Amino acid sequence: MSDLIKILPGENKYMNVTWVVNDWCNFRCSYCNEGNWGGNNLNKDTDKYIEFLDIMISKYQSLGYESFKFFFSGGEPTYWKPLIPIAKFLHKKCDKPLLAINTNLSTSLSWWLDNYYYFQDVVASYHIEYVKHDKYIKNAKFLQDKMNYLALRIMMEESRFQECIDVGKKIYDEMDNCVVEWVPLLKDLSTSAEMWDYNEDWKNDFFKKTDGYMRKWGKTSETRKFRPAYSLEVWDDGKIRPVNSNRLSAEKLTNFQGWTCYLNDAIFINQRGDVSAGSCGVSDIFSNINTWKVEDLNHIGSPVICPKNHCTCGTDVIIPKTRKNEQFEIIKKEDIDES
Repeated sequence: MSDLIKILPGENKYMNVTWVVNDWCNFRCSYCNEGNWGGNNLNKDTDKYIEFLDIMISKYQSLGYESFKFFFSGGEPTYWKPLIPIAKFLHKKCDKPLLAINTNLSTSLSWWLDNYYYFQDVVASYHIEYVKHDKYIKNAKFLQDKMNYLALRIMMEESRFQECIDVGKKIYDEMDNCVVEWVPLLKDLSTSAEMWDYNEDWKNDFFKKTDGYMRKWGKTSETRKFRPAYSLEVWDDGKIRPVNSNRLSAEKLTNFQGWTCYLNDAIFINQRGDVSAGSCGVSDIFSNINTWKVEDLNHIGSPVICPKNHCTCGTDVIIPKTRKNEQFEIIKKEDIDES
């Protein structure tokens, strides 16, 4: 059996920015916590955030970062008013930035008609307790041939586990162009939480047997090309493939304790506006988007030896990292297995 030895960027060096834009959501899922929907941190100062991003991006461009990936989460980010002005700014500031959004897909189709072209990736969580299935599918079908990557993520609620499996298969049959993922929960659905303890072995085995996803590339598959703002799994048998954080978590392969983690390649902004490298808490907070000062942005992170025995957040899993005695490198496109 082969071992995972590295997670590396492909093609060129990129900065991964994850932003939990607020803590307001229109859902109240039983497995979630009030920190994701309570509405105590609405973060409304658009001009201040754009000024912060302008200086930050310029700094990292001067350090040789060629690409930028911005992943917007919440709360529910589609209801956050600064989102689209910030997206417009990023497309002007950066050369072909990759903008991704994590949404429950509950906003109106008209919102997507007006704004879909600002985003290249949509990660759409399906929360079985609150979702309106027909609306979710209507929005997903609109997006499926417009996104570079559309992930429809079924959140695997314990008491309705089989129903979640079935609805994932139904969605797969209804769609032409997407990835359907069955996502194991985190306790309290927070980045600092542990994995959910499913009380029956067959539920845990489900993720291992299926890899936790099915994909169906439709009519735009010929234009879906490998992009540099992606991370790759490198295995000791020579296999290289795009990171699948769900599968790595299900197979308990996210213990990176003792590995070198390149947190300097990541920025994380939480719902309170605190700025650090990574959501895991290993990096110190060095600024806040609501109260920042120019000197805060002189901060330059450095790689760390990971002290954690479990990497809980997918956006942290994809941060470049290497097992002890392994070397950092940039992966070339021709070396990648995308099957």
